[in-house]
Amino acid sequence: MLALEEPDPALPAPIAGLACVEISATRPLLTQLRRQLIAWFGQAGLPAGRIQDLVLAVYEALANVVEHAYLGAPGTLDLHAHRHGSRVTVTVIDRGCWRPAAVPGLLRGRGLPLIHTLADESAFTTTPAGTVVEMSWICAPVM
Repeated sequence: MLALEEPDPALPAPIAGLACVEISATRPLLTQLRRQLIAWFGQAGLPAGRIQDLVLAVYEALANVVEHAYLGAPGTLDLHAHRHGSRVTVTVIDRGCWRPAAVPGLLRGRGLPLIHTLADESAFTTTPAGTVVEMSWICAPVM
């Protein structure tokens, strides 16, 4: 398991097996969570080249929650990461509201296209209850 340099009591224990966490959607916690994701993906037996894609896509989804979901109010996010055979699936869930671009047709960010490019499969679902981003990758089967 990865030991954080300065453990934060608000951060859950390092991810093992199935990762299900609910944390405050703040940038400092995302940085620590990113380190834990790197460790978990390594423990899940993923090749180093795939780990970079997973971490970047997942971090982008997490950062989108912090930046966009709660309109400056405090909020939380859930992260679920698991491996089933040769597939790794990561789901990021918020309870905020999706905000369309301020200018219709103007794509301000590059996060969603980046996630689509890095993940083998991705889906975005928005409802009044929040947004769910699900990403999955095919990796070598566990031996």
